[in-house]
Amino acid sequence: MNARDGIGAAIPSLDGIRAVAILLVVAAHAGLERQVPGGLGVTVFFVLSGYLITTLLRIEQARSGSIDLRAFYLRRVLRLGPPLLVVVALSALLVRIVPSNGYTGEGLLAVLFYYGNYYMIVQDFHGVPAGIGVVWSLAVEEHFYLLYPPLALVLMRRCSPPRAAALLLAACGAVLLWRGWLATHGATASYISMATDTRIDAILAGAALAFAANPWLAPPRRDARRDLLLGTACVALLLLSLLWRDPLFRLSLRYTVQSAAAAGLLWLAVAHGRRTPLLNTRVAVYLGSVSYSVYLIHHLLIYALLRLWPQLPWYALLALGLGLSLLVAEPMRRWIERPCAGLRRRLAEGARRRRRGAAPAAARATMAEQAR
Repeated sequence: MNARDGIGAAIPSLDGIRAVAILLVVAAHAGLERQVPGGLGVTVFFVLSGYLITTLLRIEQARSGSIDLRAFYLRRVLRLGPPLLVVVALSALLVRIVPSNGYTGEGLLAVLFYYGNYYMIVQDFHGVPAGIGVVWSLAVEEHFYLLYPPLALVLMRRCSPPRAAALLLAACGAVLLWRGWLATHGATASYISMATDTRIDAILAGAALAFAANPWLAPPRRDARRDLLLGTACVALLLLSLLWRDPLFRLSLRYTVQSAAAAGLLWLAVAHGRRTPLLNTRVAVYLGSVSYSVYLIHHLLIYALLRLWPQLPWYALLALGLGLSLLVAEPMRRWIERPCAGLRRRLAEGARRRRRGAAPAAARATMAEQAR
């Protein structure tokens, strides 16, 4: 959802995929949750984040032989933090205009420090304004960003890409087994659907794709029959995951099936690049570019609209909710996200200059040692 650090705009179709995912989420929250799989949109965001972050890390490691972890974490803070602070402030203000439950001190800390998913599981959303609950997925991604880069560096140094992918897929399998055990031993649906330990496999699936068969780093040969079979299989898996209503399946295997299908469709979108016109239209690219801000703010605005006009039909709620979200997201893009993106680029350029300067210094030290 949130990884847009340099190559995000260079890889065709990624903003279009974000656009599809955010439309699924907004439509579900606008009253179409029985018809539109909003949860699938979140899973797509997860898979995309794992793929893009791992691709970025692989490119950095190939160029420099390492990963600048300090710069990575600073870029994440600059990407995720400022829009979140703005939306938290807006949500606190909105509570005064449209009465609802507000922040407690504990709830505010949970949102700002990215453990909101576990807090909301335990507190049943008490202590956070209605509509801000979407931050549970940010917590899952932030936990991944915190723990994954050192692991990725070890995998890149010690394993071939296929072996690294296999290890990540094994981790996905372990999460599935854990989810199945929880589902059969009384865990709540909210825990299984929002906890990092039960949902991180979707992000790991994207990371495995970036190692195993990365169509951006190693463009595949064209094969229309292969691509048709893959696309058909992925769509069939998605339909299966939506139509099979067995409770145990929905709490366990559903997330694995959707992650696998999303990874396959992501592979096709990147492999075909700009030959997927619907994902590369100006509207799709724009909506994808503001998807993070729209994701943060849309449910707050939809909730406010429902409190003010409870009889609004779903189509009016969807149109107003999306339109108002874009009205908030555009100034955030111009005045918050763009300046922060520029700072992230400067940080990345500074890190590259430091690495280039360190290489000659290391060579000189080696020569001096040999001379002695």
